[in-house]
Amino acid sequence: MYFRFVSRLMPVAVLAAALYSTACTAMRDPMPIADVVKMSKEGDTPDSIGDAIRSSRTSYALRGSDFGKLAAAGVPREVLDEIQQGFADDVDLIVRYWSGGESMGRCIPCYPQQVNLAGLETGAVATQTPPPLRSPPGRPLGLPDWFRIQGFKPKAITIEQVRQMAKAGTSETEIIAALRRNRLQEAFGSRGVLKLGSKLPAGISGSKLANLRAEGMTDATLDELQTSWLASYVEFLRIRYMDIGKGARP
Repeated sequence: MYFRFVSRLMPVAVLAAALYSTACTAMRDPMPIADVVKMSKEGDTPDSIGDAIRSSRTSYALRGSDFGKLAAAGVPREVLDEIQQGFADDVDLIVRYWSGGESMGRCIPCYPQQVNLAGLETGAVATQTPPPLRSPPGRPLGLPDWFRIQGFKPKAITIEQVRQMAKAGTSETEIIAALRRNRLQEAFGSRGVLKLGSKLPAGISGSKLANLRAEGMTDATLDELQTSWLASYVEFLRIRYMDIGKGARP
């Protein structure tokens, strides 16, 4: 009887294995960020580069200073904005899954790729790795290792205030302390009526971060600005979806 039961299960197991294999085969590898740089240098249009990123279903978790480095390497501002918005869209998806008590699994291509642009400006090849596929309690799986939970911060600071502090010669240490002490006001941009299922524009664009670097804002300050934006954005999304599931619990 046992062997009859097992024999009945065998076709189901084979089918499941075949479907899993097909799904894995169909899953594309993430597009290397080095290809974005290469296409830009070769004169590909922003639309064609954006299409390539979207068709590969790749997003990149860039630090704030990375946008200026990519701009210096010839990546168009439209592509920088595409990269930041793609990151924001995937973070929205990650938090939505997490709020419902699920995750996207330990799927390397499914999460925003962490990027290393060290040495890009001196000719080194840009590299990338998946985010940590383990996550401590209280934070969604798939966020970059530089993500920081916002916590309770009653006061807000704006991007323009940070910009003015940098222009006035305020020290990097003081600006970073201000960003860590306050929440960033611009978690997301404005795009008409806010609906639960709608994707939100990122509160700070990739081209804006590149412009701030061109104005002289330090890399450490830009990295902290991006970290503050991500913390603020994730906290907003957590509250947005808090009635769904575990995202409501701190």
